[in-house]
Amino acid sequence: MKTISRKRQTQRGFTLIEIIIVIGIMGILMAVSYPSIMNTLASRNLDNSTRQVQTYLQQTKLRAVDTKIVHRVRFYQADGGYWVYEMERLQMDGTWVRVEGPPRKTISDQFNVTMSLPASGADHIAIFSPVGAVANFTVGQNEIVLQSPKLDRPGQMDERVISLFMGGSIQYARREST
Repeated sequence: MKTISRKRQTQRGFTLIEIIIVIGIMGILMAVSYPSIMNTLASRNLDNSTRQVQTYLQQTKLRAVDTKIVHRVRFYQADGGYWVYEMERLQMDGTWVRVEGPPRKTISDQFNVTMSLPASGADHIAIFSPVGAVANFTVGQNEIVLQSPKLDRPGQMDERVISLFMGGSIQYARREST
């Protein structure tokens, strides 16, 4: 008589309890990292918007130097409450015209914007001379501040500041709101 030995076949895979535990751990990790991810996205968005304004100011300065014509960046609030800025050049007759080429830009209304540039009516203006200096420089009126309400927490760098200096330097800085 032959004996047939049967080998016990082992099942491979995971039990339902193991899967539930792994999914629970993944859920906890996602919940813990979500605020950090959102904070990083808000910070990068604020940085990008501020750098865009800084670059536009630098392009205007360089255009003034290159063409030997006074140029300016004019900031104004649109009907929707958001800020718009555009490049203009001075005509021989003393009027300002929009420069062809660089598009009109906007600052998202998700940021609180504080302009302390010299004003002309409701407009805030940064004027660059043909040598690149800030022609309308005034002490205490040389900053643009973008602040993100999403980042407004103690110890959080929630403001980005662009400072203009008389010689034409344009500085970018991060700071905590007061």
